[in-house]
Amino acid sequence: MPAPEHAPNRSNHATTIGWSLAGILLGILTGAIGTVLHLNSYWTGSFGLPWGVVLALVIAWLAQWWIGLRSVSIVATGLTGIAQYVTLAAMVALNQGNHFSVPLNDQTWEFVPHLVIATLAWNIGIVAVTLLSLIQLARTMRRTKAELAANQSYLTPAVGPWDKQ
Repeated sequence: MPAPEHAPNRSNHATTIGWSLAGILLGILTGAIGTVLHLNSYWTGSFGLPWGVVLALVIAWLAQWWIGLRSVSIVATGLTGIAQYVTLAAMVALNQGNHFSVPLNDQTWEFVPHLVIATLAWNIGIVAVTLLSLIQLARTMRRTKAELAANQSYLTPAVGPWDKQ
């Protein structure tokens, strides 16, 4: 009697490509949303509180974290962050009216410093969030693999009197 064959495994290569494309699309979407949101602020009368950049960075981080957990792929997470940054650069470069960015000059620093800070925080924040997401995902994957290796009881079937019948 021949040994039973194992079921064929899904292609990891095709799965990685699929999740990478999903990460790029999610990065474009969340990068556009964040770029539109990041200049929103609450004006208190004497200074502005840039709440939009905080929300934009949280959205960017959640998108990267979600795609990382769903795909279990650092590549997909990194591509999501890269797509977010490329979307920011494209939206700022293609729109010459400064609707998605603030010029970094003496006048803007004097009159609307909170918008300059929001622009800098969004530009630098995407890179920082991407690096932190990659580190966080790598640690989560390493911890999960260690927990699975330590607890392999699910691989061994329970043996009891009913199994010997």
